[in-house]
Amino acid sequence: MKLRKLLSLLLMVCVLGLLCTSCATTALDNINTYYAEVGAVMDDWFASSTSADGSATESQNAAAKLDTPADFTLSENGDYSFTGVANADYYLVYFCAPDATGDSDPFLFSSNSIAATGTGGETYSGNIDDLVQYGYGEYLVKVFAFPSLNDSAHAMSTAATASYSFSGAQDAPVVDYLWNTFDGTVDVQLSNIDTYMYQAYPDSVEVTFTNTADPSDTVVVTIEDLSADHYSATSDALTRGATYDITAVNHSENAYVTNGTSDTAQVAQGVTFGGHNVISADYYYTDGIARNSFSYPQYVDRFDLINGGVFNCGNSSISFNFTATPTAASAGSAYTYSMTSDNRPFAIQDGTLELYTDGTFRFDQYSEMPPQGPSHIEGIWTDNGDGTANLSFDHSTLRTSLDPDY
Repeated sequence: MKLRKLLSLLLMVCVLGLLCTSCATTALDNINTYYAEVGAVMDDWFASSTSADGSATESQNAAAKLDTPADFTLSENGDYSFTGVANADYYLVYFCAPDATGDSDPFLFSSNSIAATGTGGETYSGNIDDLVQYGYGEYLVKVFAFPSLNDSAHAMSTAATASYSFSGAQDAPVVDYLWNTFDGTVDVQLSNIDTYMYQAYPDSVEVTFTNTADPSDTVVVTIEDLSADHYSATSDALTRGATYDITAVNHSENAYVTNGTSDTAQVAQGVTFGGHNVISADYYYTDGIARNSFSYPQYVDRFDLINGGVFNCGNSSISFNFTATPTAASAGSAYTYSMTSDNRPFAIQDGTLELYTDGTFRFDQYSEMPPQGPSHIEGIWTDNGDGTANLSFDHSTLRTSLDPDY
């Protein structure tokens, strides 16, 4: 859901690292999706005799495969045991689809290396949960032996295999939401989507909004086709100005999920969706500026009109603290502020915030945010009558220097 980046290079490194360590599926229903994301268990990945460019060398062709780990067993409780082989430096365990019988077939989940502790014939045992994090489903589990990186005389073994299935209950959903007062929509987001990578993605998540003054005004927003990349849904069916209680529940027909309907989550109570944006604490979004390193807020509550001060954008990829310093009001403005932010590497040193007399505002930042450059956004503000105001940002008005109508 929940990914903080500093520079584009660091961003790419983090993403590549994540892909290398967490590409997996959680149930048979998701296998095809993840086949496109994971690599195969290939000799030329791991054999010490592979050349730097991945092509086979004569020494690799002549290398003898290590013996297959012997006596591999895996109980229904996850207890495993296998016998080590000569010349092995370490072992790896892979969770594969039941029909992935070839040594070079894709894998779904993998263990860290198990260091060899002897010269062959020793027993390795424990519980598979201590080696691999995996989801609900049925698997062909493989154990490979590998030589040391300096051993050009030997190559990866063939796999010892065992069938294994795993089932369990699905967790209750954790849901966050954003009310966009400008278009009258609410977006709901399954914030604990990562949990289901190691369970099974629900078939659907139902988020129910019940009007506290009129229970007949009940709106159900359903999130379907859930995956690591899709975990939200939007509705325009709420009554503007009404106050709602919010609950959520998961549904699953997965054969390996033991509770088809999860516990009901109490998302929030007494939330009014009216004339300003409403955003829950962990709702995540990004404006996509500076490679997702900069975003404008959605809503600022009780901003100090006289003294300015700091307001926060903590729901995006990087948390920004904006500092507003009062200056002389510009023509047409009730209040004008200079805006700065010290968040590196993309700091704002020369921004402005104009709160216009008609109840609208415009926030400009003139600093470079490669590749977008400067940008601005508009919105509405409401004077609370006590020296504070609420600001709602209309992200449909966001423009950067790359936009033709900037």
